[in-house]
Amino acid sequence: MPRERGFTLVELLFTLAIIAIALSIASPAFTELLRNQRARTATHELRQAIDFTRESAVHSGRPVSIVAISGNWANGWEVVVDAGNTGTRGEHTPPLATHEMLNGVRILADSTSSRYLHFTPRGNGIQPNGAFHSGTLTVCGEGSNHYRVVINKAGRVREEAGDTRGSCLR
Repeated sequence: MPRERGFTLVELLFTLAIIAIALSIASPAFTELLRNQRARTATHELRQAIDFTRESAVHSGRPVSIVAISGNWANGWEVVVDAGNTGTRGEHTPPLATHEMLNGVRILADSTSSRYLHFTPRGNGIQPNGAFHSGTLTVCGEGSNHYRVVINKAGRVREEAGDTRGSCLR
């Protein structure tokens, strides 16, 4: 009678032990990758929202602001028409766009960008006193990388990547 081909229980357990060891070695690196990717995604979404705010102001010919919910960018934001440059939405005016709370990240803003960013119909960022606005929003994730969203005085937006040691105190 021919012997059937297959794995013995010992061979199967040995293979599972090797797989478990390999996964335990790869798990911390994978966790760090996920944490860094979460911060990268949040940065990209914030930048897209700021770009959308600026484009909305230019295309509609009306001043538009992106406002941090409860004064904290990590809580999410709303894009609103803001004729008075107050960083608030009128009672009967729906937001142009909204974003929900970001999980696993903190966003640190400079003093001029802590509550909202305002863009004129020309695409320039201005402060409530009428001075030009330039600022930085730093997205701090739980991983080792952070990202900055930088707005220059002409209203243009760019992203920068860096190490969290200098910018994001835990």
